[in-house]
Amino acid sequence: MAHMNIKEPYHLTEWVPRAVAHQKGRLFTCGRPGRGTFERRREPVDSKTLNRWVEGLPRQGTVHIVSLLGSKKDGYSEFGYYPFRPAMEPGTKPTFQEWLTERYGARFVVHEFPTVDARPVPPHVLQEAVSCVVSLLEKGSTVVVMDSAGSERTARVCEKIATRK
Repeated sequence: MAHMNIKEPYHLTEWVPRAVAHQKGRLFTCGRPGRGTFERRREPVDSKTLNRWVEGLPRQGTVHIVSLLGSKKDGYSEFGYYPFRPAMEPGTKPTFQEWLTERYGARFVVHEFPTVDARPVPPHVLQEAVSCVVSLLEKGSTVVVMDSAGSERTARVCEKIATRK
């Protein structure tokens, strides 16, 4: 099926950090790979789409991906679309980090904070993710916070430390 309005990464948005001491890094949010191509459909995401997502990410040095992907409300893994898995789940597929490193070298570092789509981020998970992002920004890192659509869970993290550009 041809897709006329493919946008990978979906909802890529830059945020302006505030109240981050000596902040030198850049902060972005976006949707998971394939969201801009397949929308909400539960279809496997092909390598062409994955590559388009990666190539659309910021290119400043090492990019830290703060993943909020976990599961859908019905328990379906948000990693079910991919040839990789989250680090916390056992399996034979490579982890997201291993998969990225194998294809793109040391360009990415993945930080995982599993959540449930369309549910509030648990306070302890939210605080852990915020602390991770703040620490990375203070070190001058480029950070991309990712969830399913790049709008809800990512916004809860970024609202604590930034405003949309």
